Amino acid sequence: MLLWGLGALSAFCGALCYCELATTYPFLGGEFVYLSRAFGARTGFLFAWMQMTVILTGSIGAMAFVFADYAVGLDGRLAGTEAILASGALCLLAGIHLRGVHIGKMVQNLLSLTKVVSLGSILVIGLFLSTPSTFPEASVSESGSNIGLALVFVLYAYGGWNDAAMVTSEVKDYQRNMPRALLIGLTLIAVLYLGLNVAFVKVLGVEGVRNSAIPATDVVVSALGAPGGIVMSCLVMLSALGAVHGMLFSSSRLLSAVGRDYPLFQKWNEWNARGVPVRSIVTTTSITLLLVLAVGTNTGQRITTLCIDFLHLPQPQWDNFDGGFEMLVAATAPVFWIFFALSGVSVIVLRITDRSRERPFRVPLYPLPPVLFVASAVFMLWKSLDYAKELTLLSLPVLIIGLVVSFTRNESQSTSSTST
Repeated sequence: MLLWGLGALSAFCGALCYCELATTYPFLGGEFVYLSRAFGARTGFLFAWMQMTVILTGSIGAMAFVFADYAVGLDGRLAGTEAILASGALCLLAGIHLRGVHIGKMVQNLLSLTKVVSLGSILVIGLFLSTPSTFPEASVSESGSNIGLALVFVLYAYGGWNDAAMVTSEVKDYQRNMPRALLIGLTLIAVLYLGLNVAFVKVLGVEGVRNSAIPATDVVVSALGAPGGIVMSCLVMLSALGAVHGMLFSSSRLLSAVGRDYPLFQKWNEWNARGVPVRSIVTTTSITLLLVLAVGTNTGQRITTLCIDFLHLPQPQWDNFDGGFEMLVAATAPVFWIFFALSGVSVIVLRITDRSRERPFRVPLYPLPPVLFVASAVFMLWKSLDYAKELTLLSLPVLIIGLVVSFTRNESQSTSSTST
């Protein structure tokens, strides 16, 4: 519970920072804009490049694996097809996006509602309709030995709220609605997560939670039996699809912003008559599919191993990671935390270098929230590096390529992201 409370505090400090950034620089692209202004266009591009190739696409793939894992939990005969299921779900949601922005928003609202209903249902069932666990509790030393690792996954669970900044330009009355959406939404999620953890521990015990691949379903099964577990697994699967759908939406807007500023990628900023940046969505989907197949299939792992060997990089220990979800989280977390920390620092930098700009929302108790947010991001960078080990090096060639590509931009260009 303490870890989830600390995770909520870190996320809330970050949300305050993003409220100021999003309302001060309400342009398409979110962190791409903030980092470009604070540290130069090249830093902003490297953020977008790593989001496209590693961070956001890896997160989309990880949530697609959550969908697949719960599908396998429903039908054991599907075991071994997780990568196929994840890929199919991804292609389906990408197809929905391509149908048009109105259909995409309608589906997203439905999936988001499903997520809230599923979380609320688990909370009620776990707290009020189930019997306490008979599992033995974990020892303090045993639990305390992996606090840093646990925080990596706790803050991953809280993640995603920052993606809202990428679409600020599409939000009506953003000066008022962005802070409301970020702060109220994050508060609601924090309360739900804290309550869910109380319910999980009450029903399954600490050891039961640790050993369960699908704790939400296990909680419902313990109270309502197998039929209830089937219903809950379906709700969790829909919730995972909602996360994938939302990240596809925000990633397409990020790539569109890059296409606006970089002639090499100008096709990403082409929107069709239905209000969809088609090439951006296709690019994100294609890269995510490659990641899913690379870590989620034996053939993909063998090909990845050969590529790593060719580059003379340390080989990842595939057996150390439990499935595609854990592998993708481990591989993407260090890069994610580097840029997350820089986003927090950008609040302070822009307060100094862009003092005259109107700020509809100012971080309260400044500079405490940005400092706490950056400190937590640096800590998580350290722990995620320790966890991922040689997997982190897989991002190095991608980063080098991105650095080379970043020179394709004409520095004399005047763009909305860097000079408006």
